[in-house]
Amino acid sequence: MKANLKRCTLKPLCLAMLLSSSMLSANSYAEDVQSIFITGEIKAGDSQTFFSPQSDTWRVQIEWMLPEGEVAKPGDVVVVFEGGSIASTIEQDEVSLNNAQDELKRQENKGKQTILEAEFALTRAELLLEKAKIDAAVPKSHVSVFDYEENQLKLEQAVIQKHKAKASLAEAKTTAQVNIRKQEIEIARLQINLKENRERLNDLTHKATKQGPILYANHPWYGSKLFSGATAQPGWKIAEIPAMTGLYLEAWVHEIDYKYLTLDQSVNLTLDAYQKTPITAKLTNLSTQPEERKEWGKDAYYRAVFSFDETQKLKILPGMTGRVRLQGGQSE
Repeated sequence: MKANLKRCTLKPLCLAMLLSSSMLSANSYAEDVQSIFITGEIKAGDSQTFFSPQSDTWRVQIEWMLPEGEVAKPGDVVVVFEGGSIASTIEQDEVSLNNAQDELKRQENKGKQTILEAEFALTRAELLLEKAKIDAAVPKSHVSVFDYEENQLKLEQAVIQKHKAKASLAEAKTTAQVNIRKQEIEIARLQINLKENRERLNDLTHKATKQGPILYANHPWYGSKLFSGATAQPGWKIAEIPAMTGLYLEAWVHEIDYKYLTLDQSVNLTLDAYQKTPITAKLTNLSTQPEERKEWGKDAYYRAVFSFDETQKLKILPGMTGRVRLQGGQSE
């Protein structure tokens, strides 16, 4: 009787232990399946991007930017880069151009004066030649031998002087044309330089072509926001005005987690601004070539684009951050 009572007492205990063991196994399996969270930033498919301009130096300074978040309208100045050296060069070019134009006028006047003097000398030589011809045509019988020979000599000299005067006139015309042409070429060179520098100075002022909020870009090395007064290298992304349509979440996936992603995969997207209202998103683009993100180290990352179409329920803006949740592998 005591033995039977003992067995009856142990059965509930054994059953409880078995149930507890089963629950622990189920919980252990659930914990083995890891959740992967991928963070990203809301981007716009159609946006106006502002880049730092080309420069003679390896860096350019951001002189001024429209405060981040303010709405820019078409024609508004958004970004201005420092252009003191270019402005100084433009001033020098303008002075040089004015001097060159004054020099052109001087060369033109000088050429006209030289040609006028050469033409006068040629006219005088022609008149002297005509007189010498008349004197030389007098027969020997009418003048002395000395006078006759002197007239013949003066005729030869007059012919030579005419040729010299004619050559001097041609030389004066050629010299004037060359000097004027050289000065015109110099003026054209200065005008080209001035135009290029003015265009470069104009390129330092970037204006909006569409309406939207201005968003500052991140420093490509440090990941911090760029700001007025910061120094950038030519070609860096400085800011953008995103469109308010065609929004998507851009994320960079570590090479370890890349295998858990497939195109057209549906995921839950939770925006940091609306953590209690997750939305459904779909992986619509996944790069096949990894890239190195300098601010994150030397690991490789893949660009992923998650699209969504529930923006009418939430006021989603470019620049917002969020995360998607994926089911990863089992922990070891």
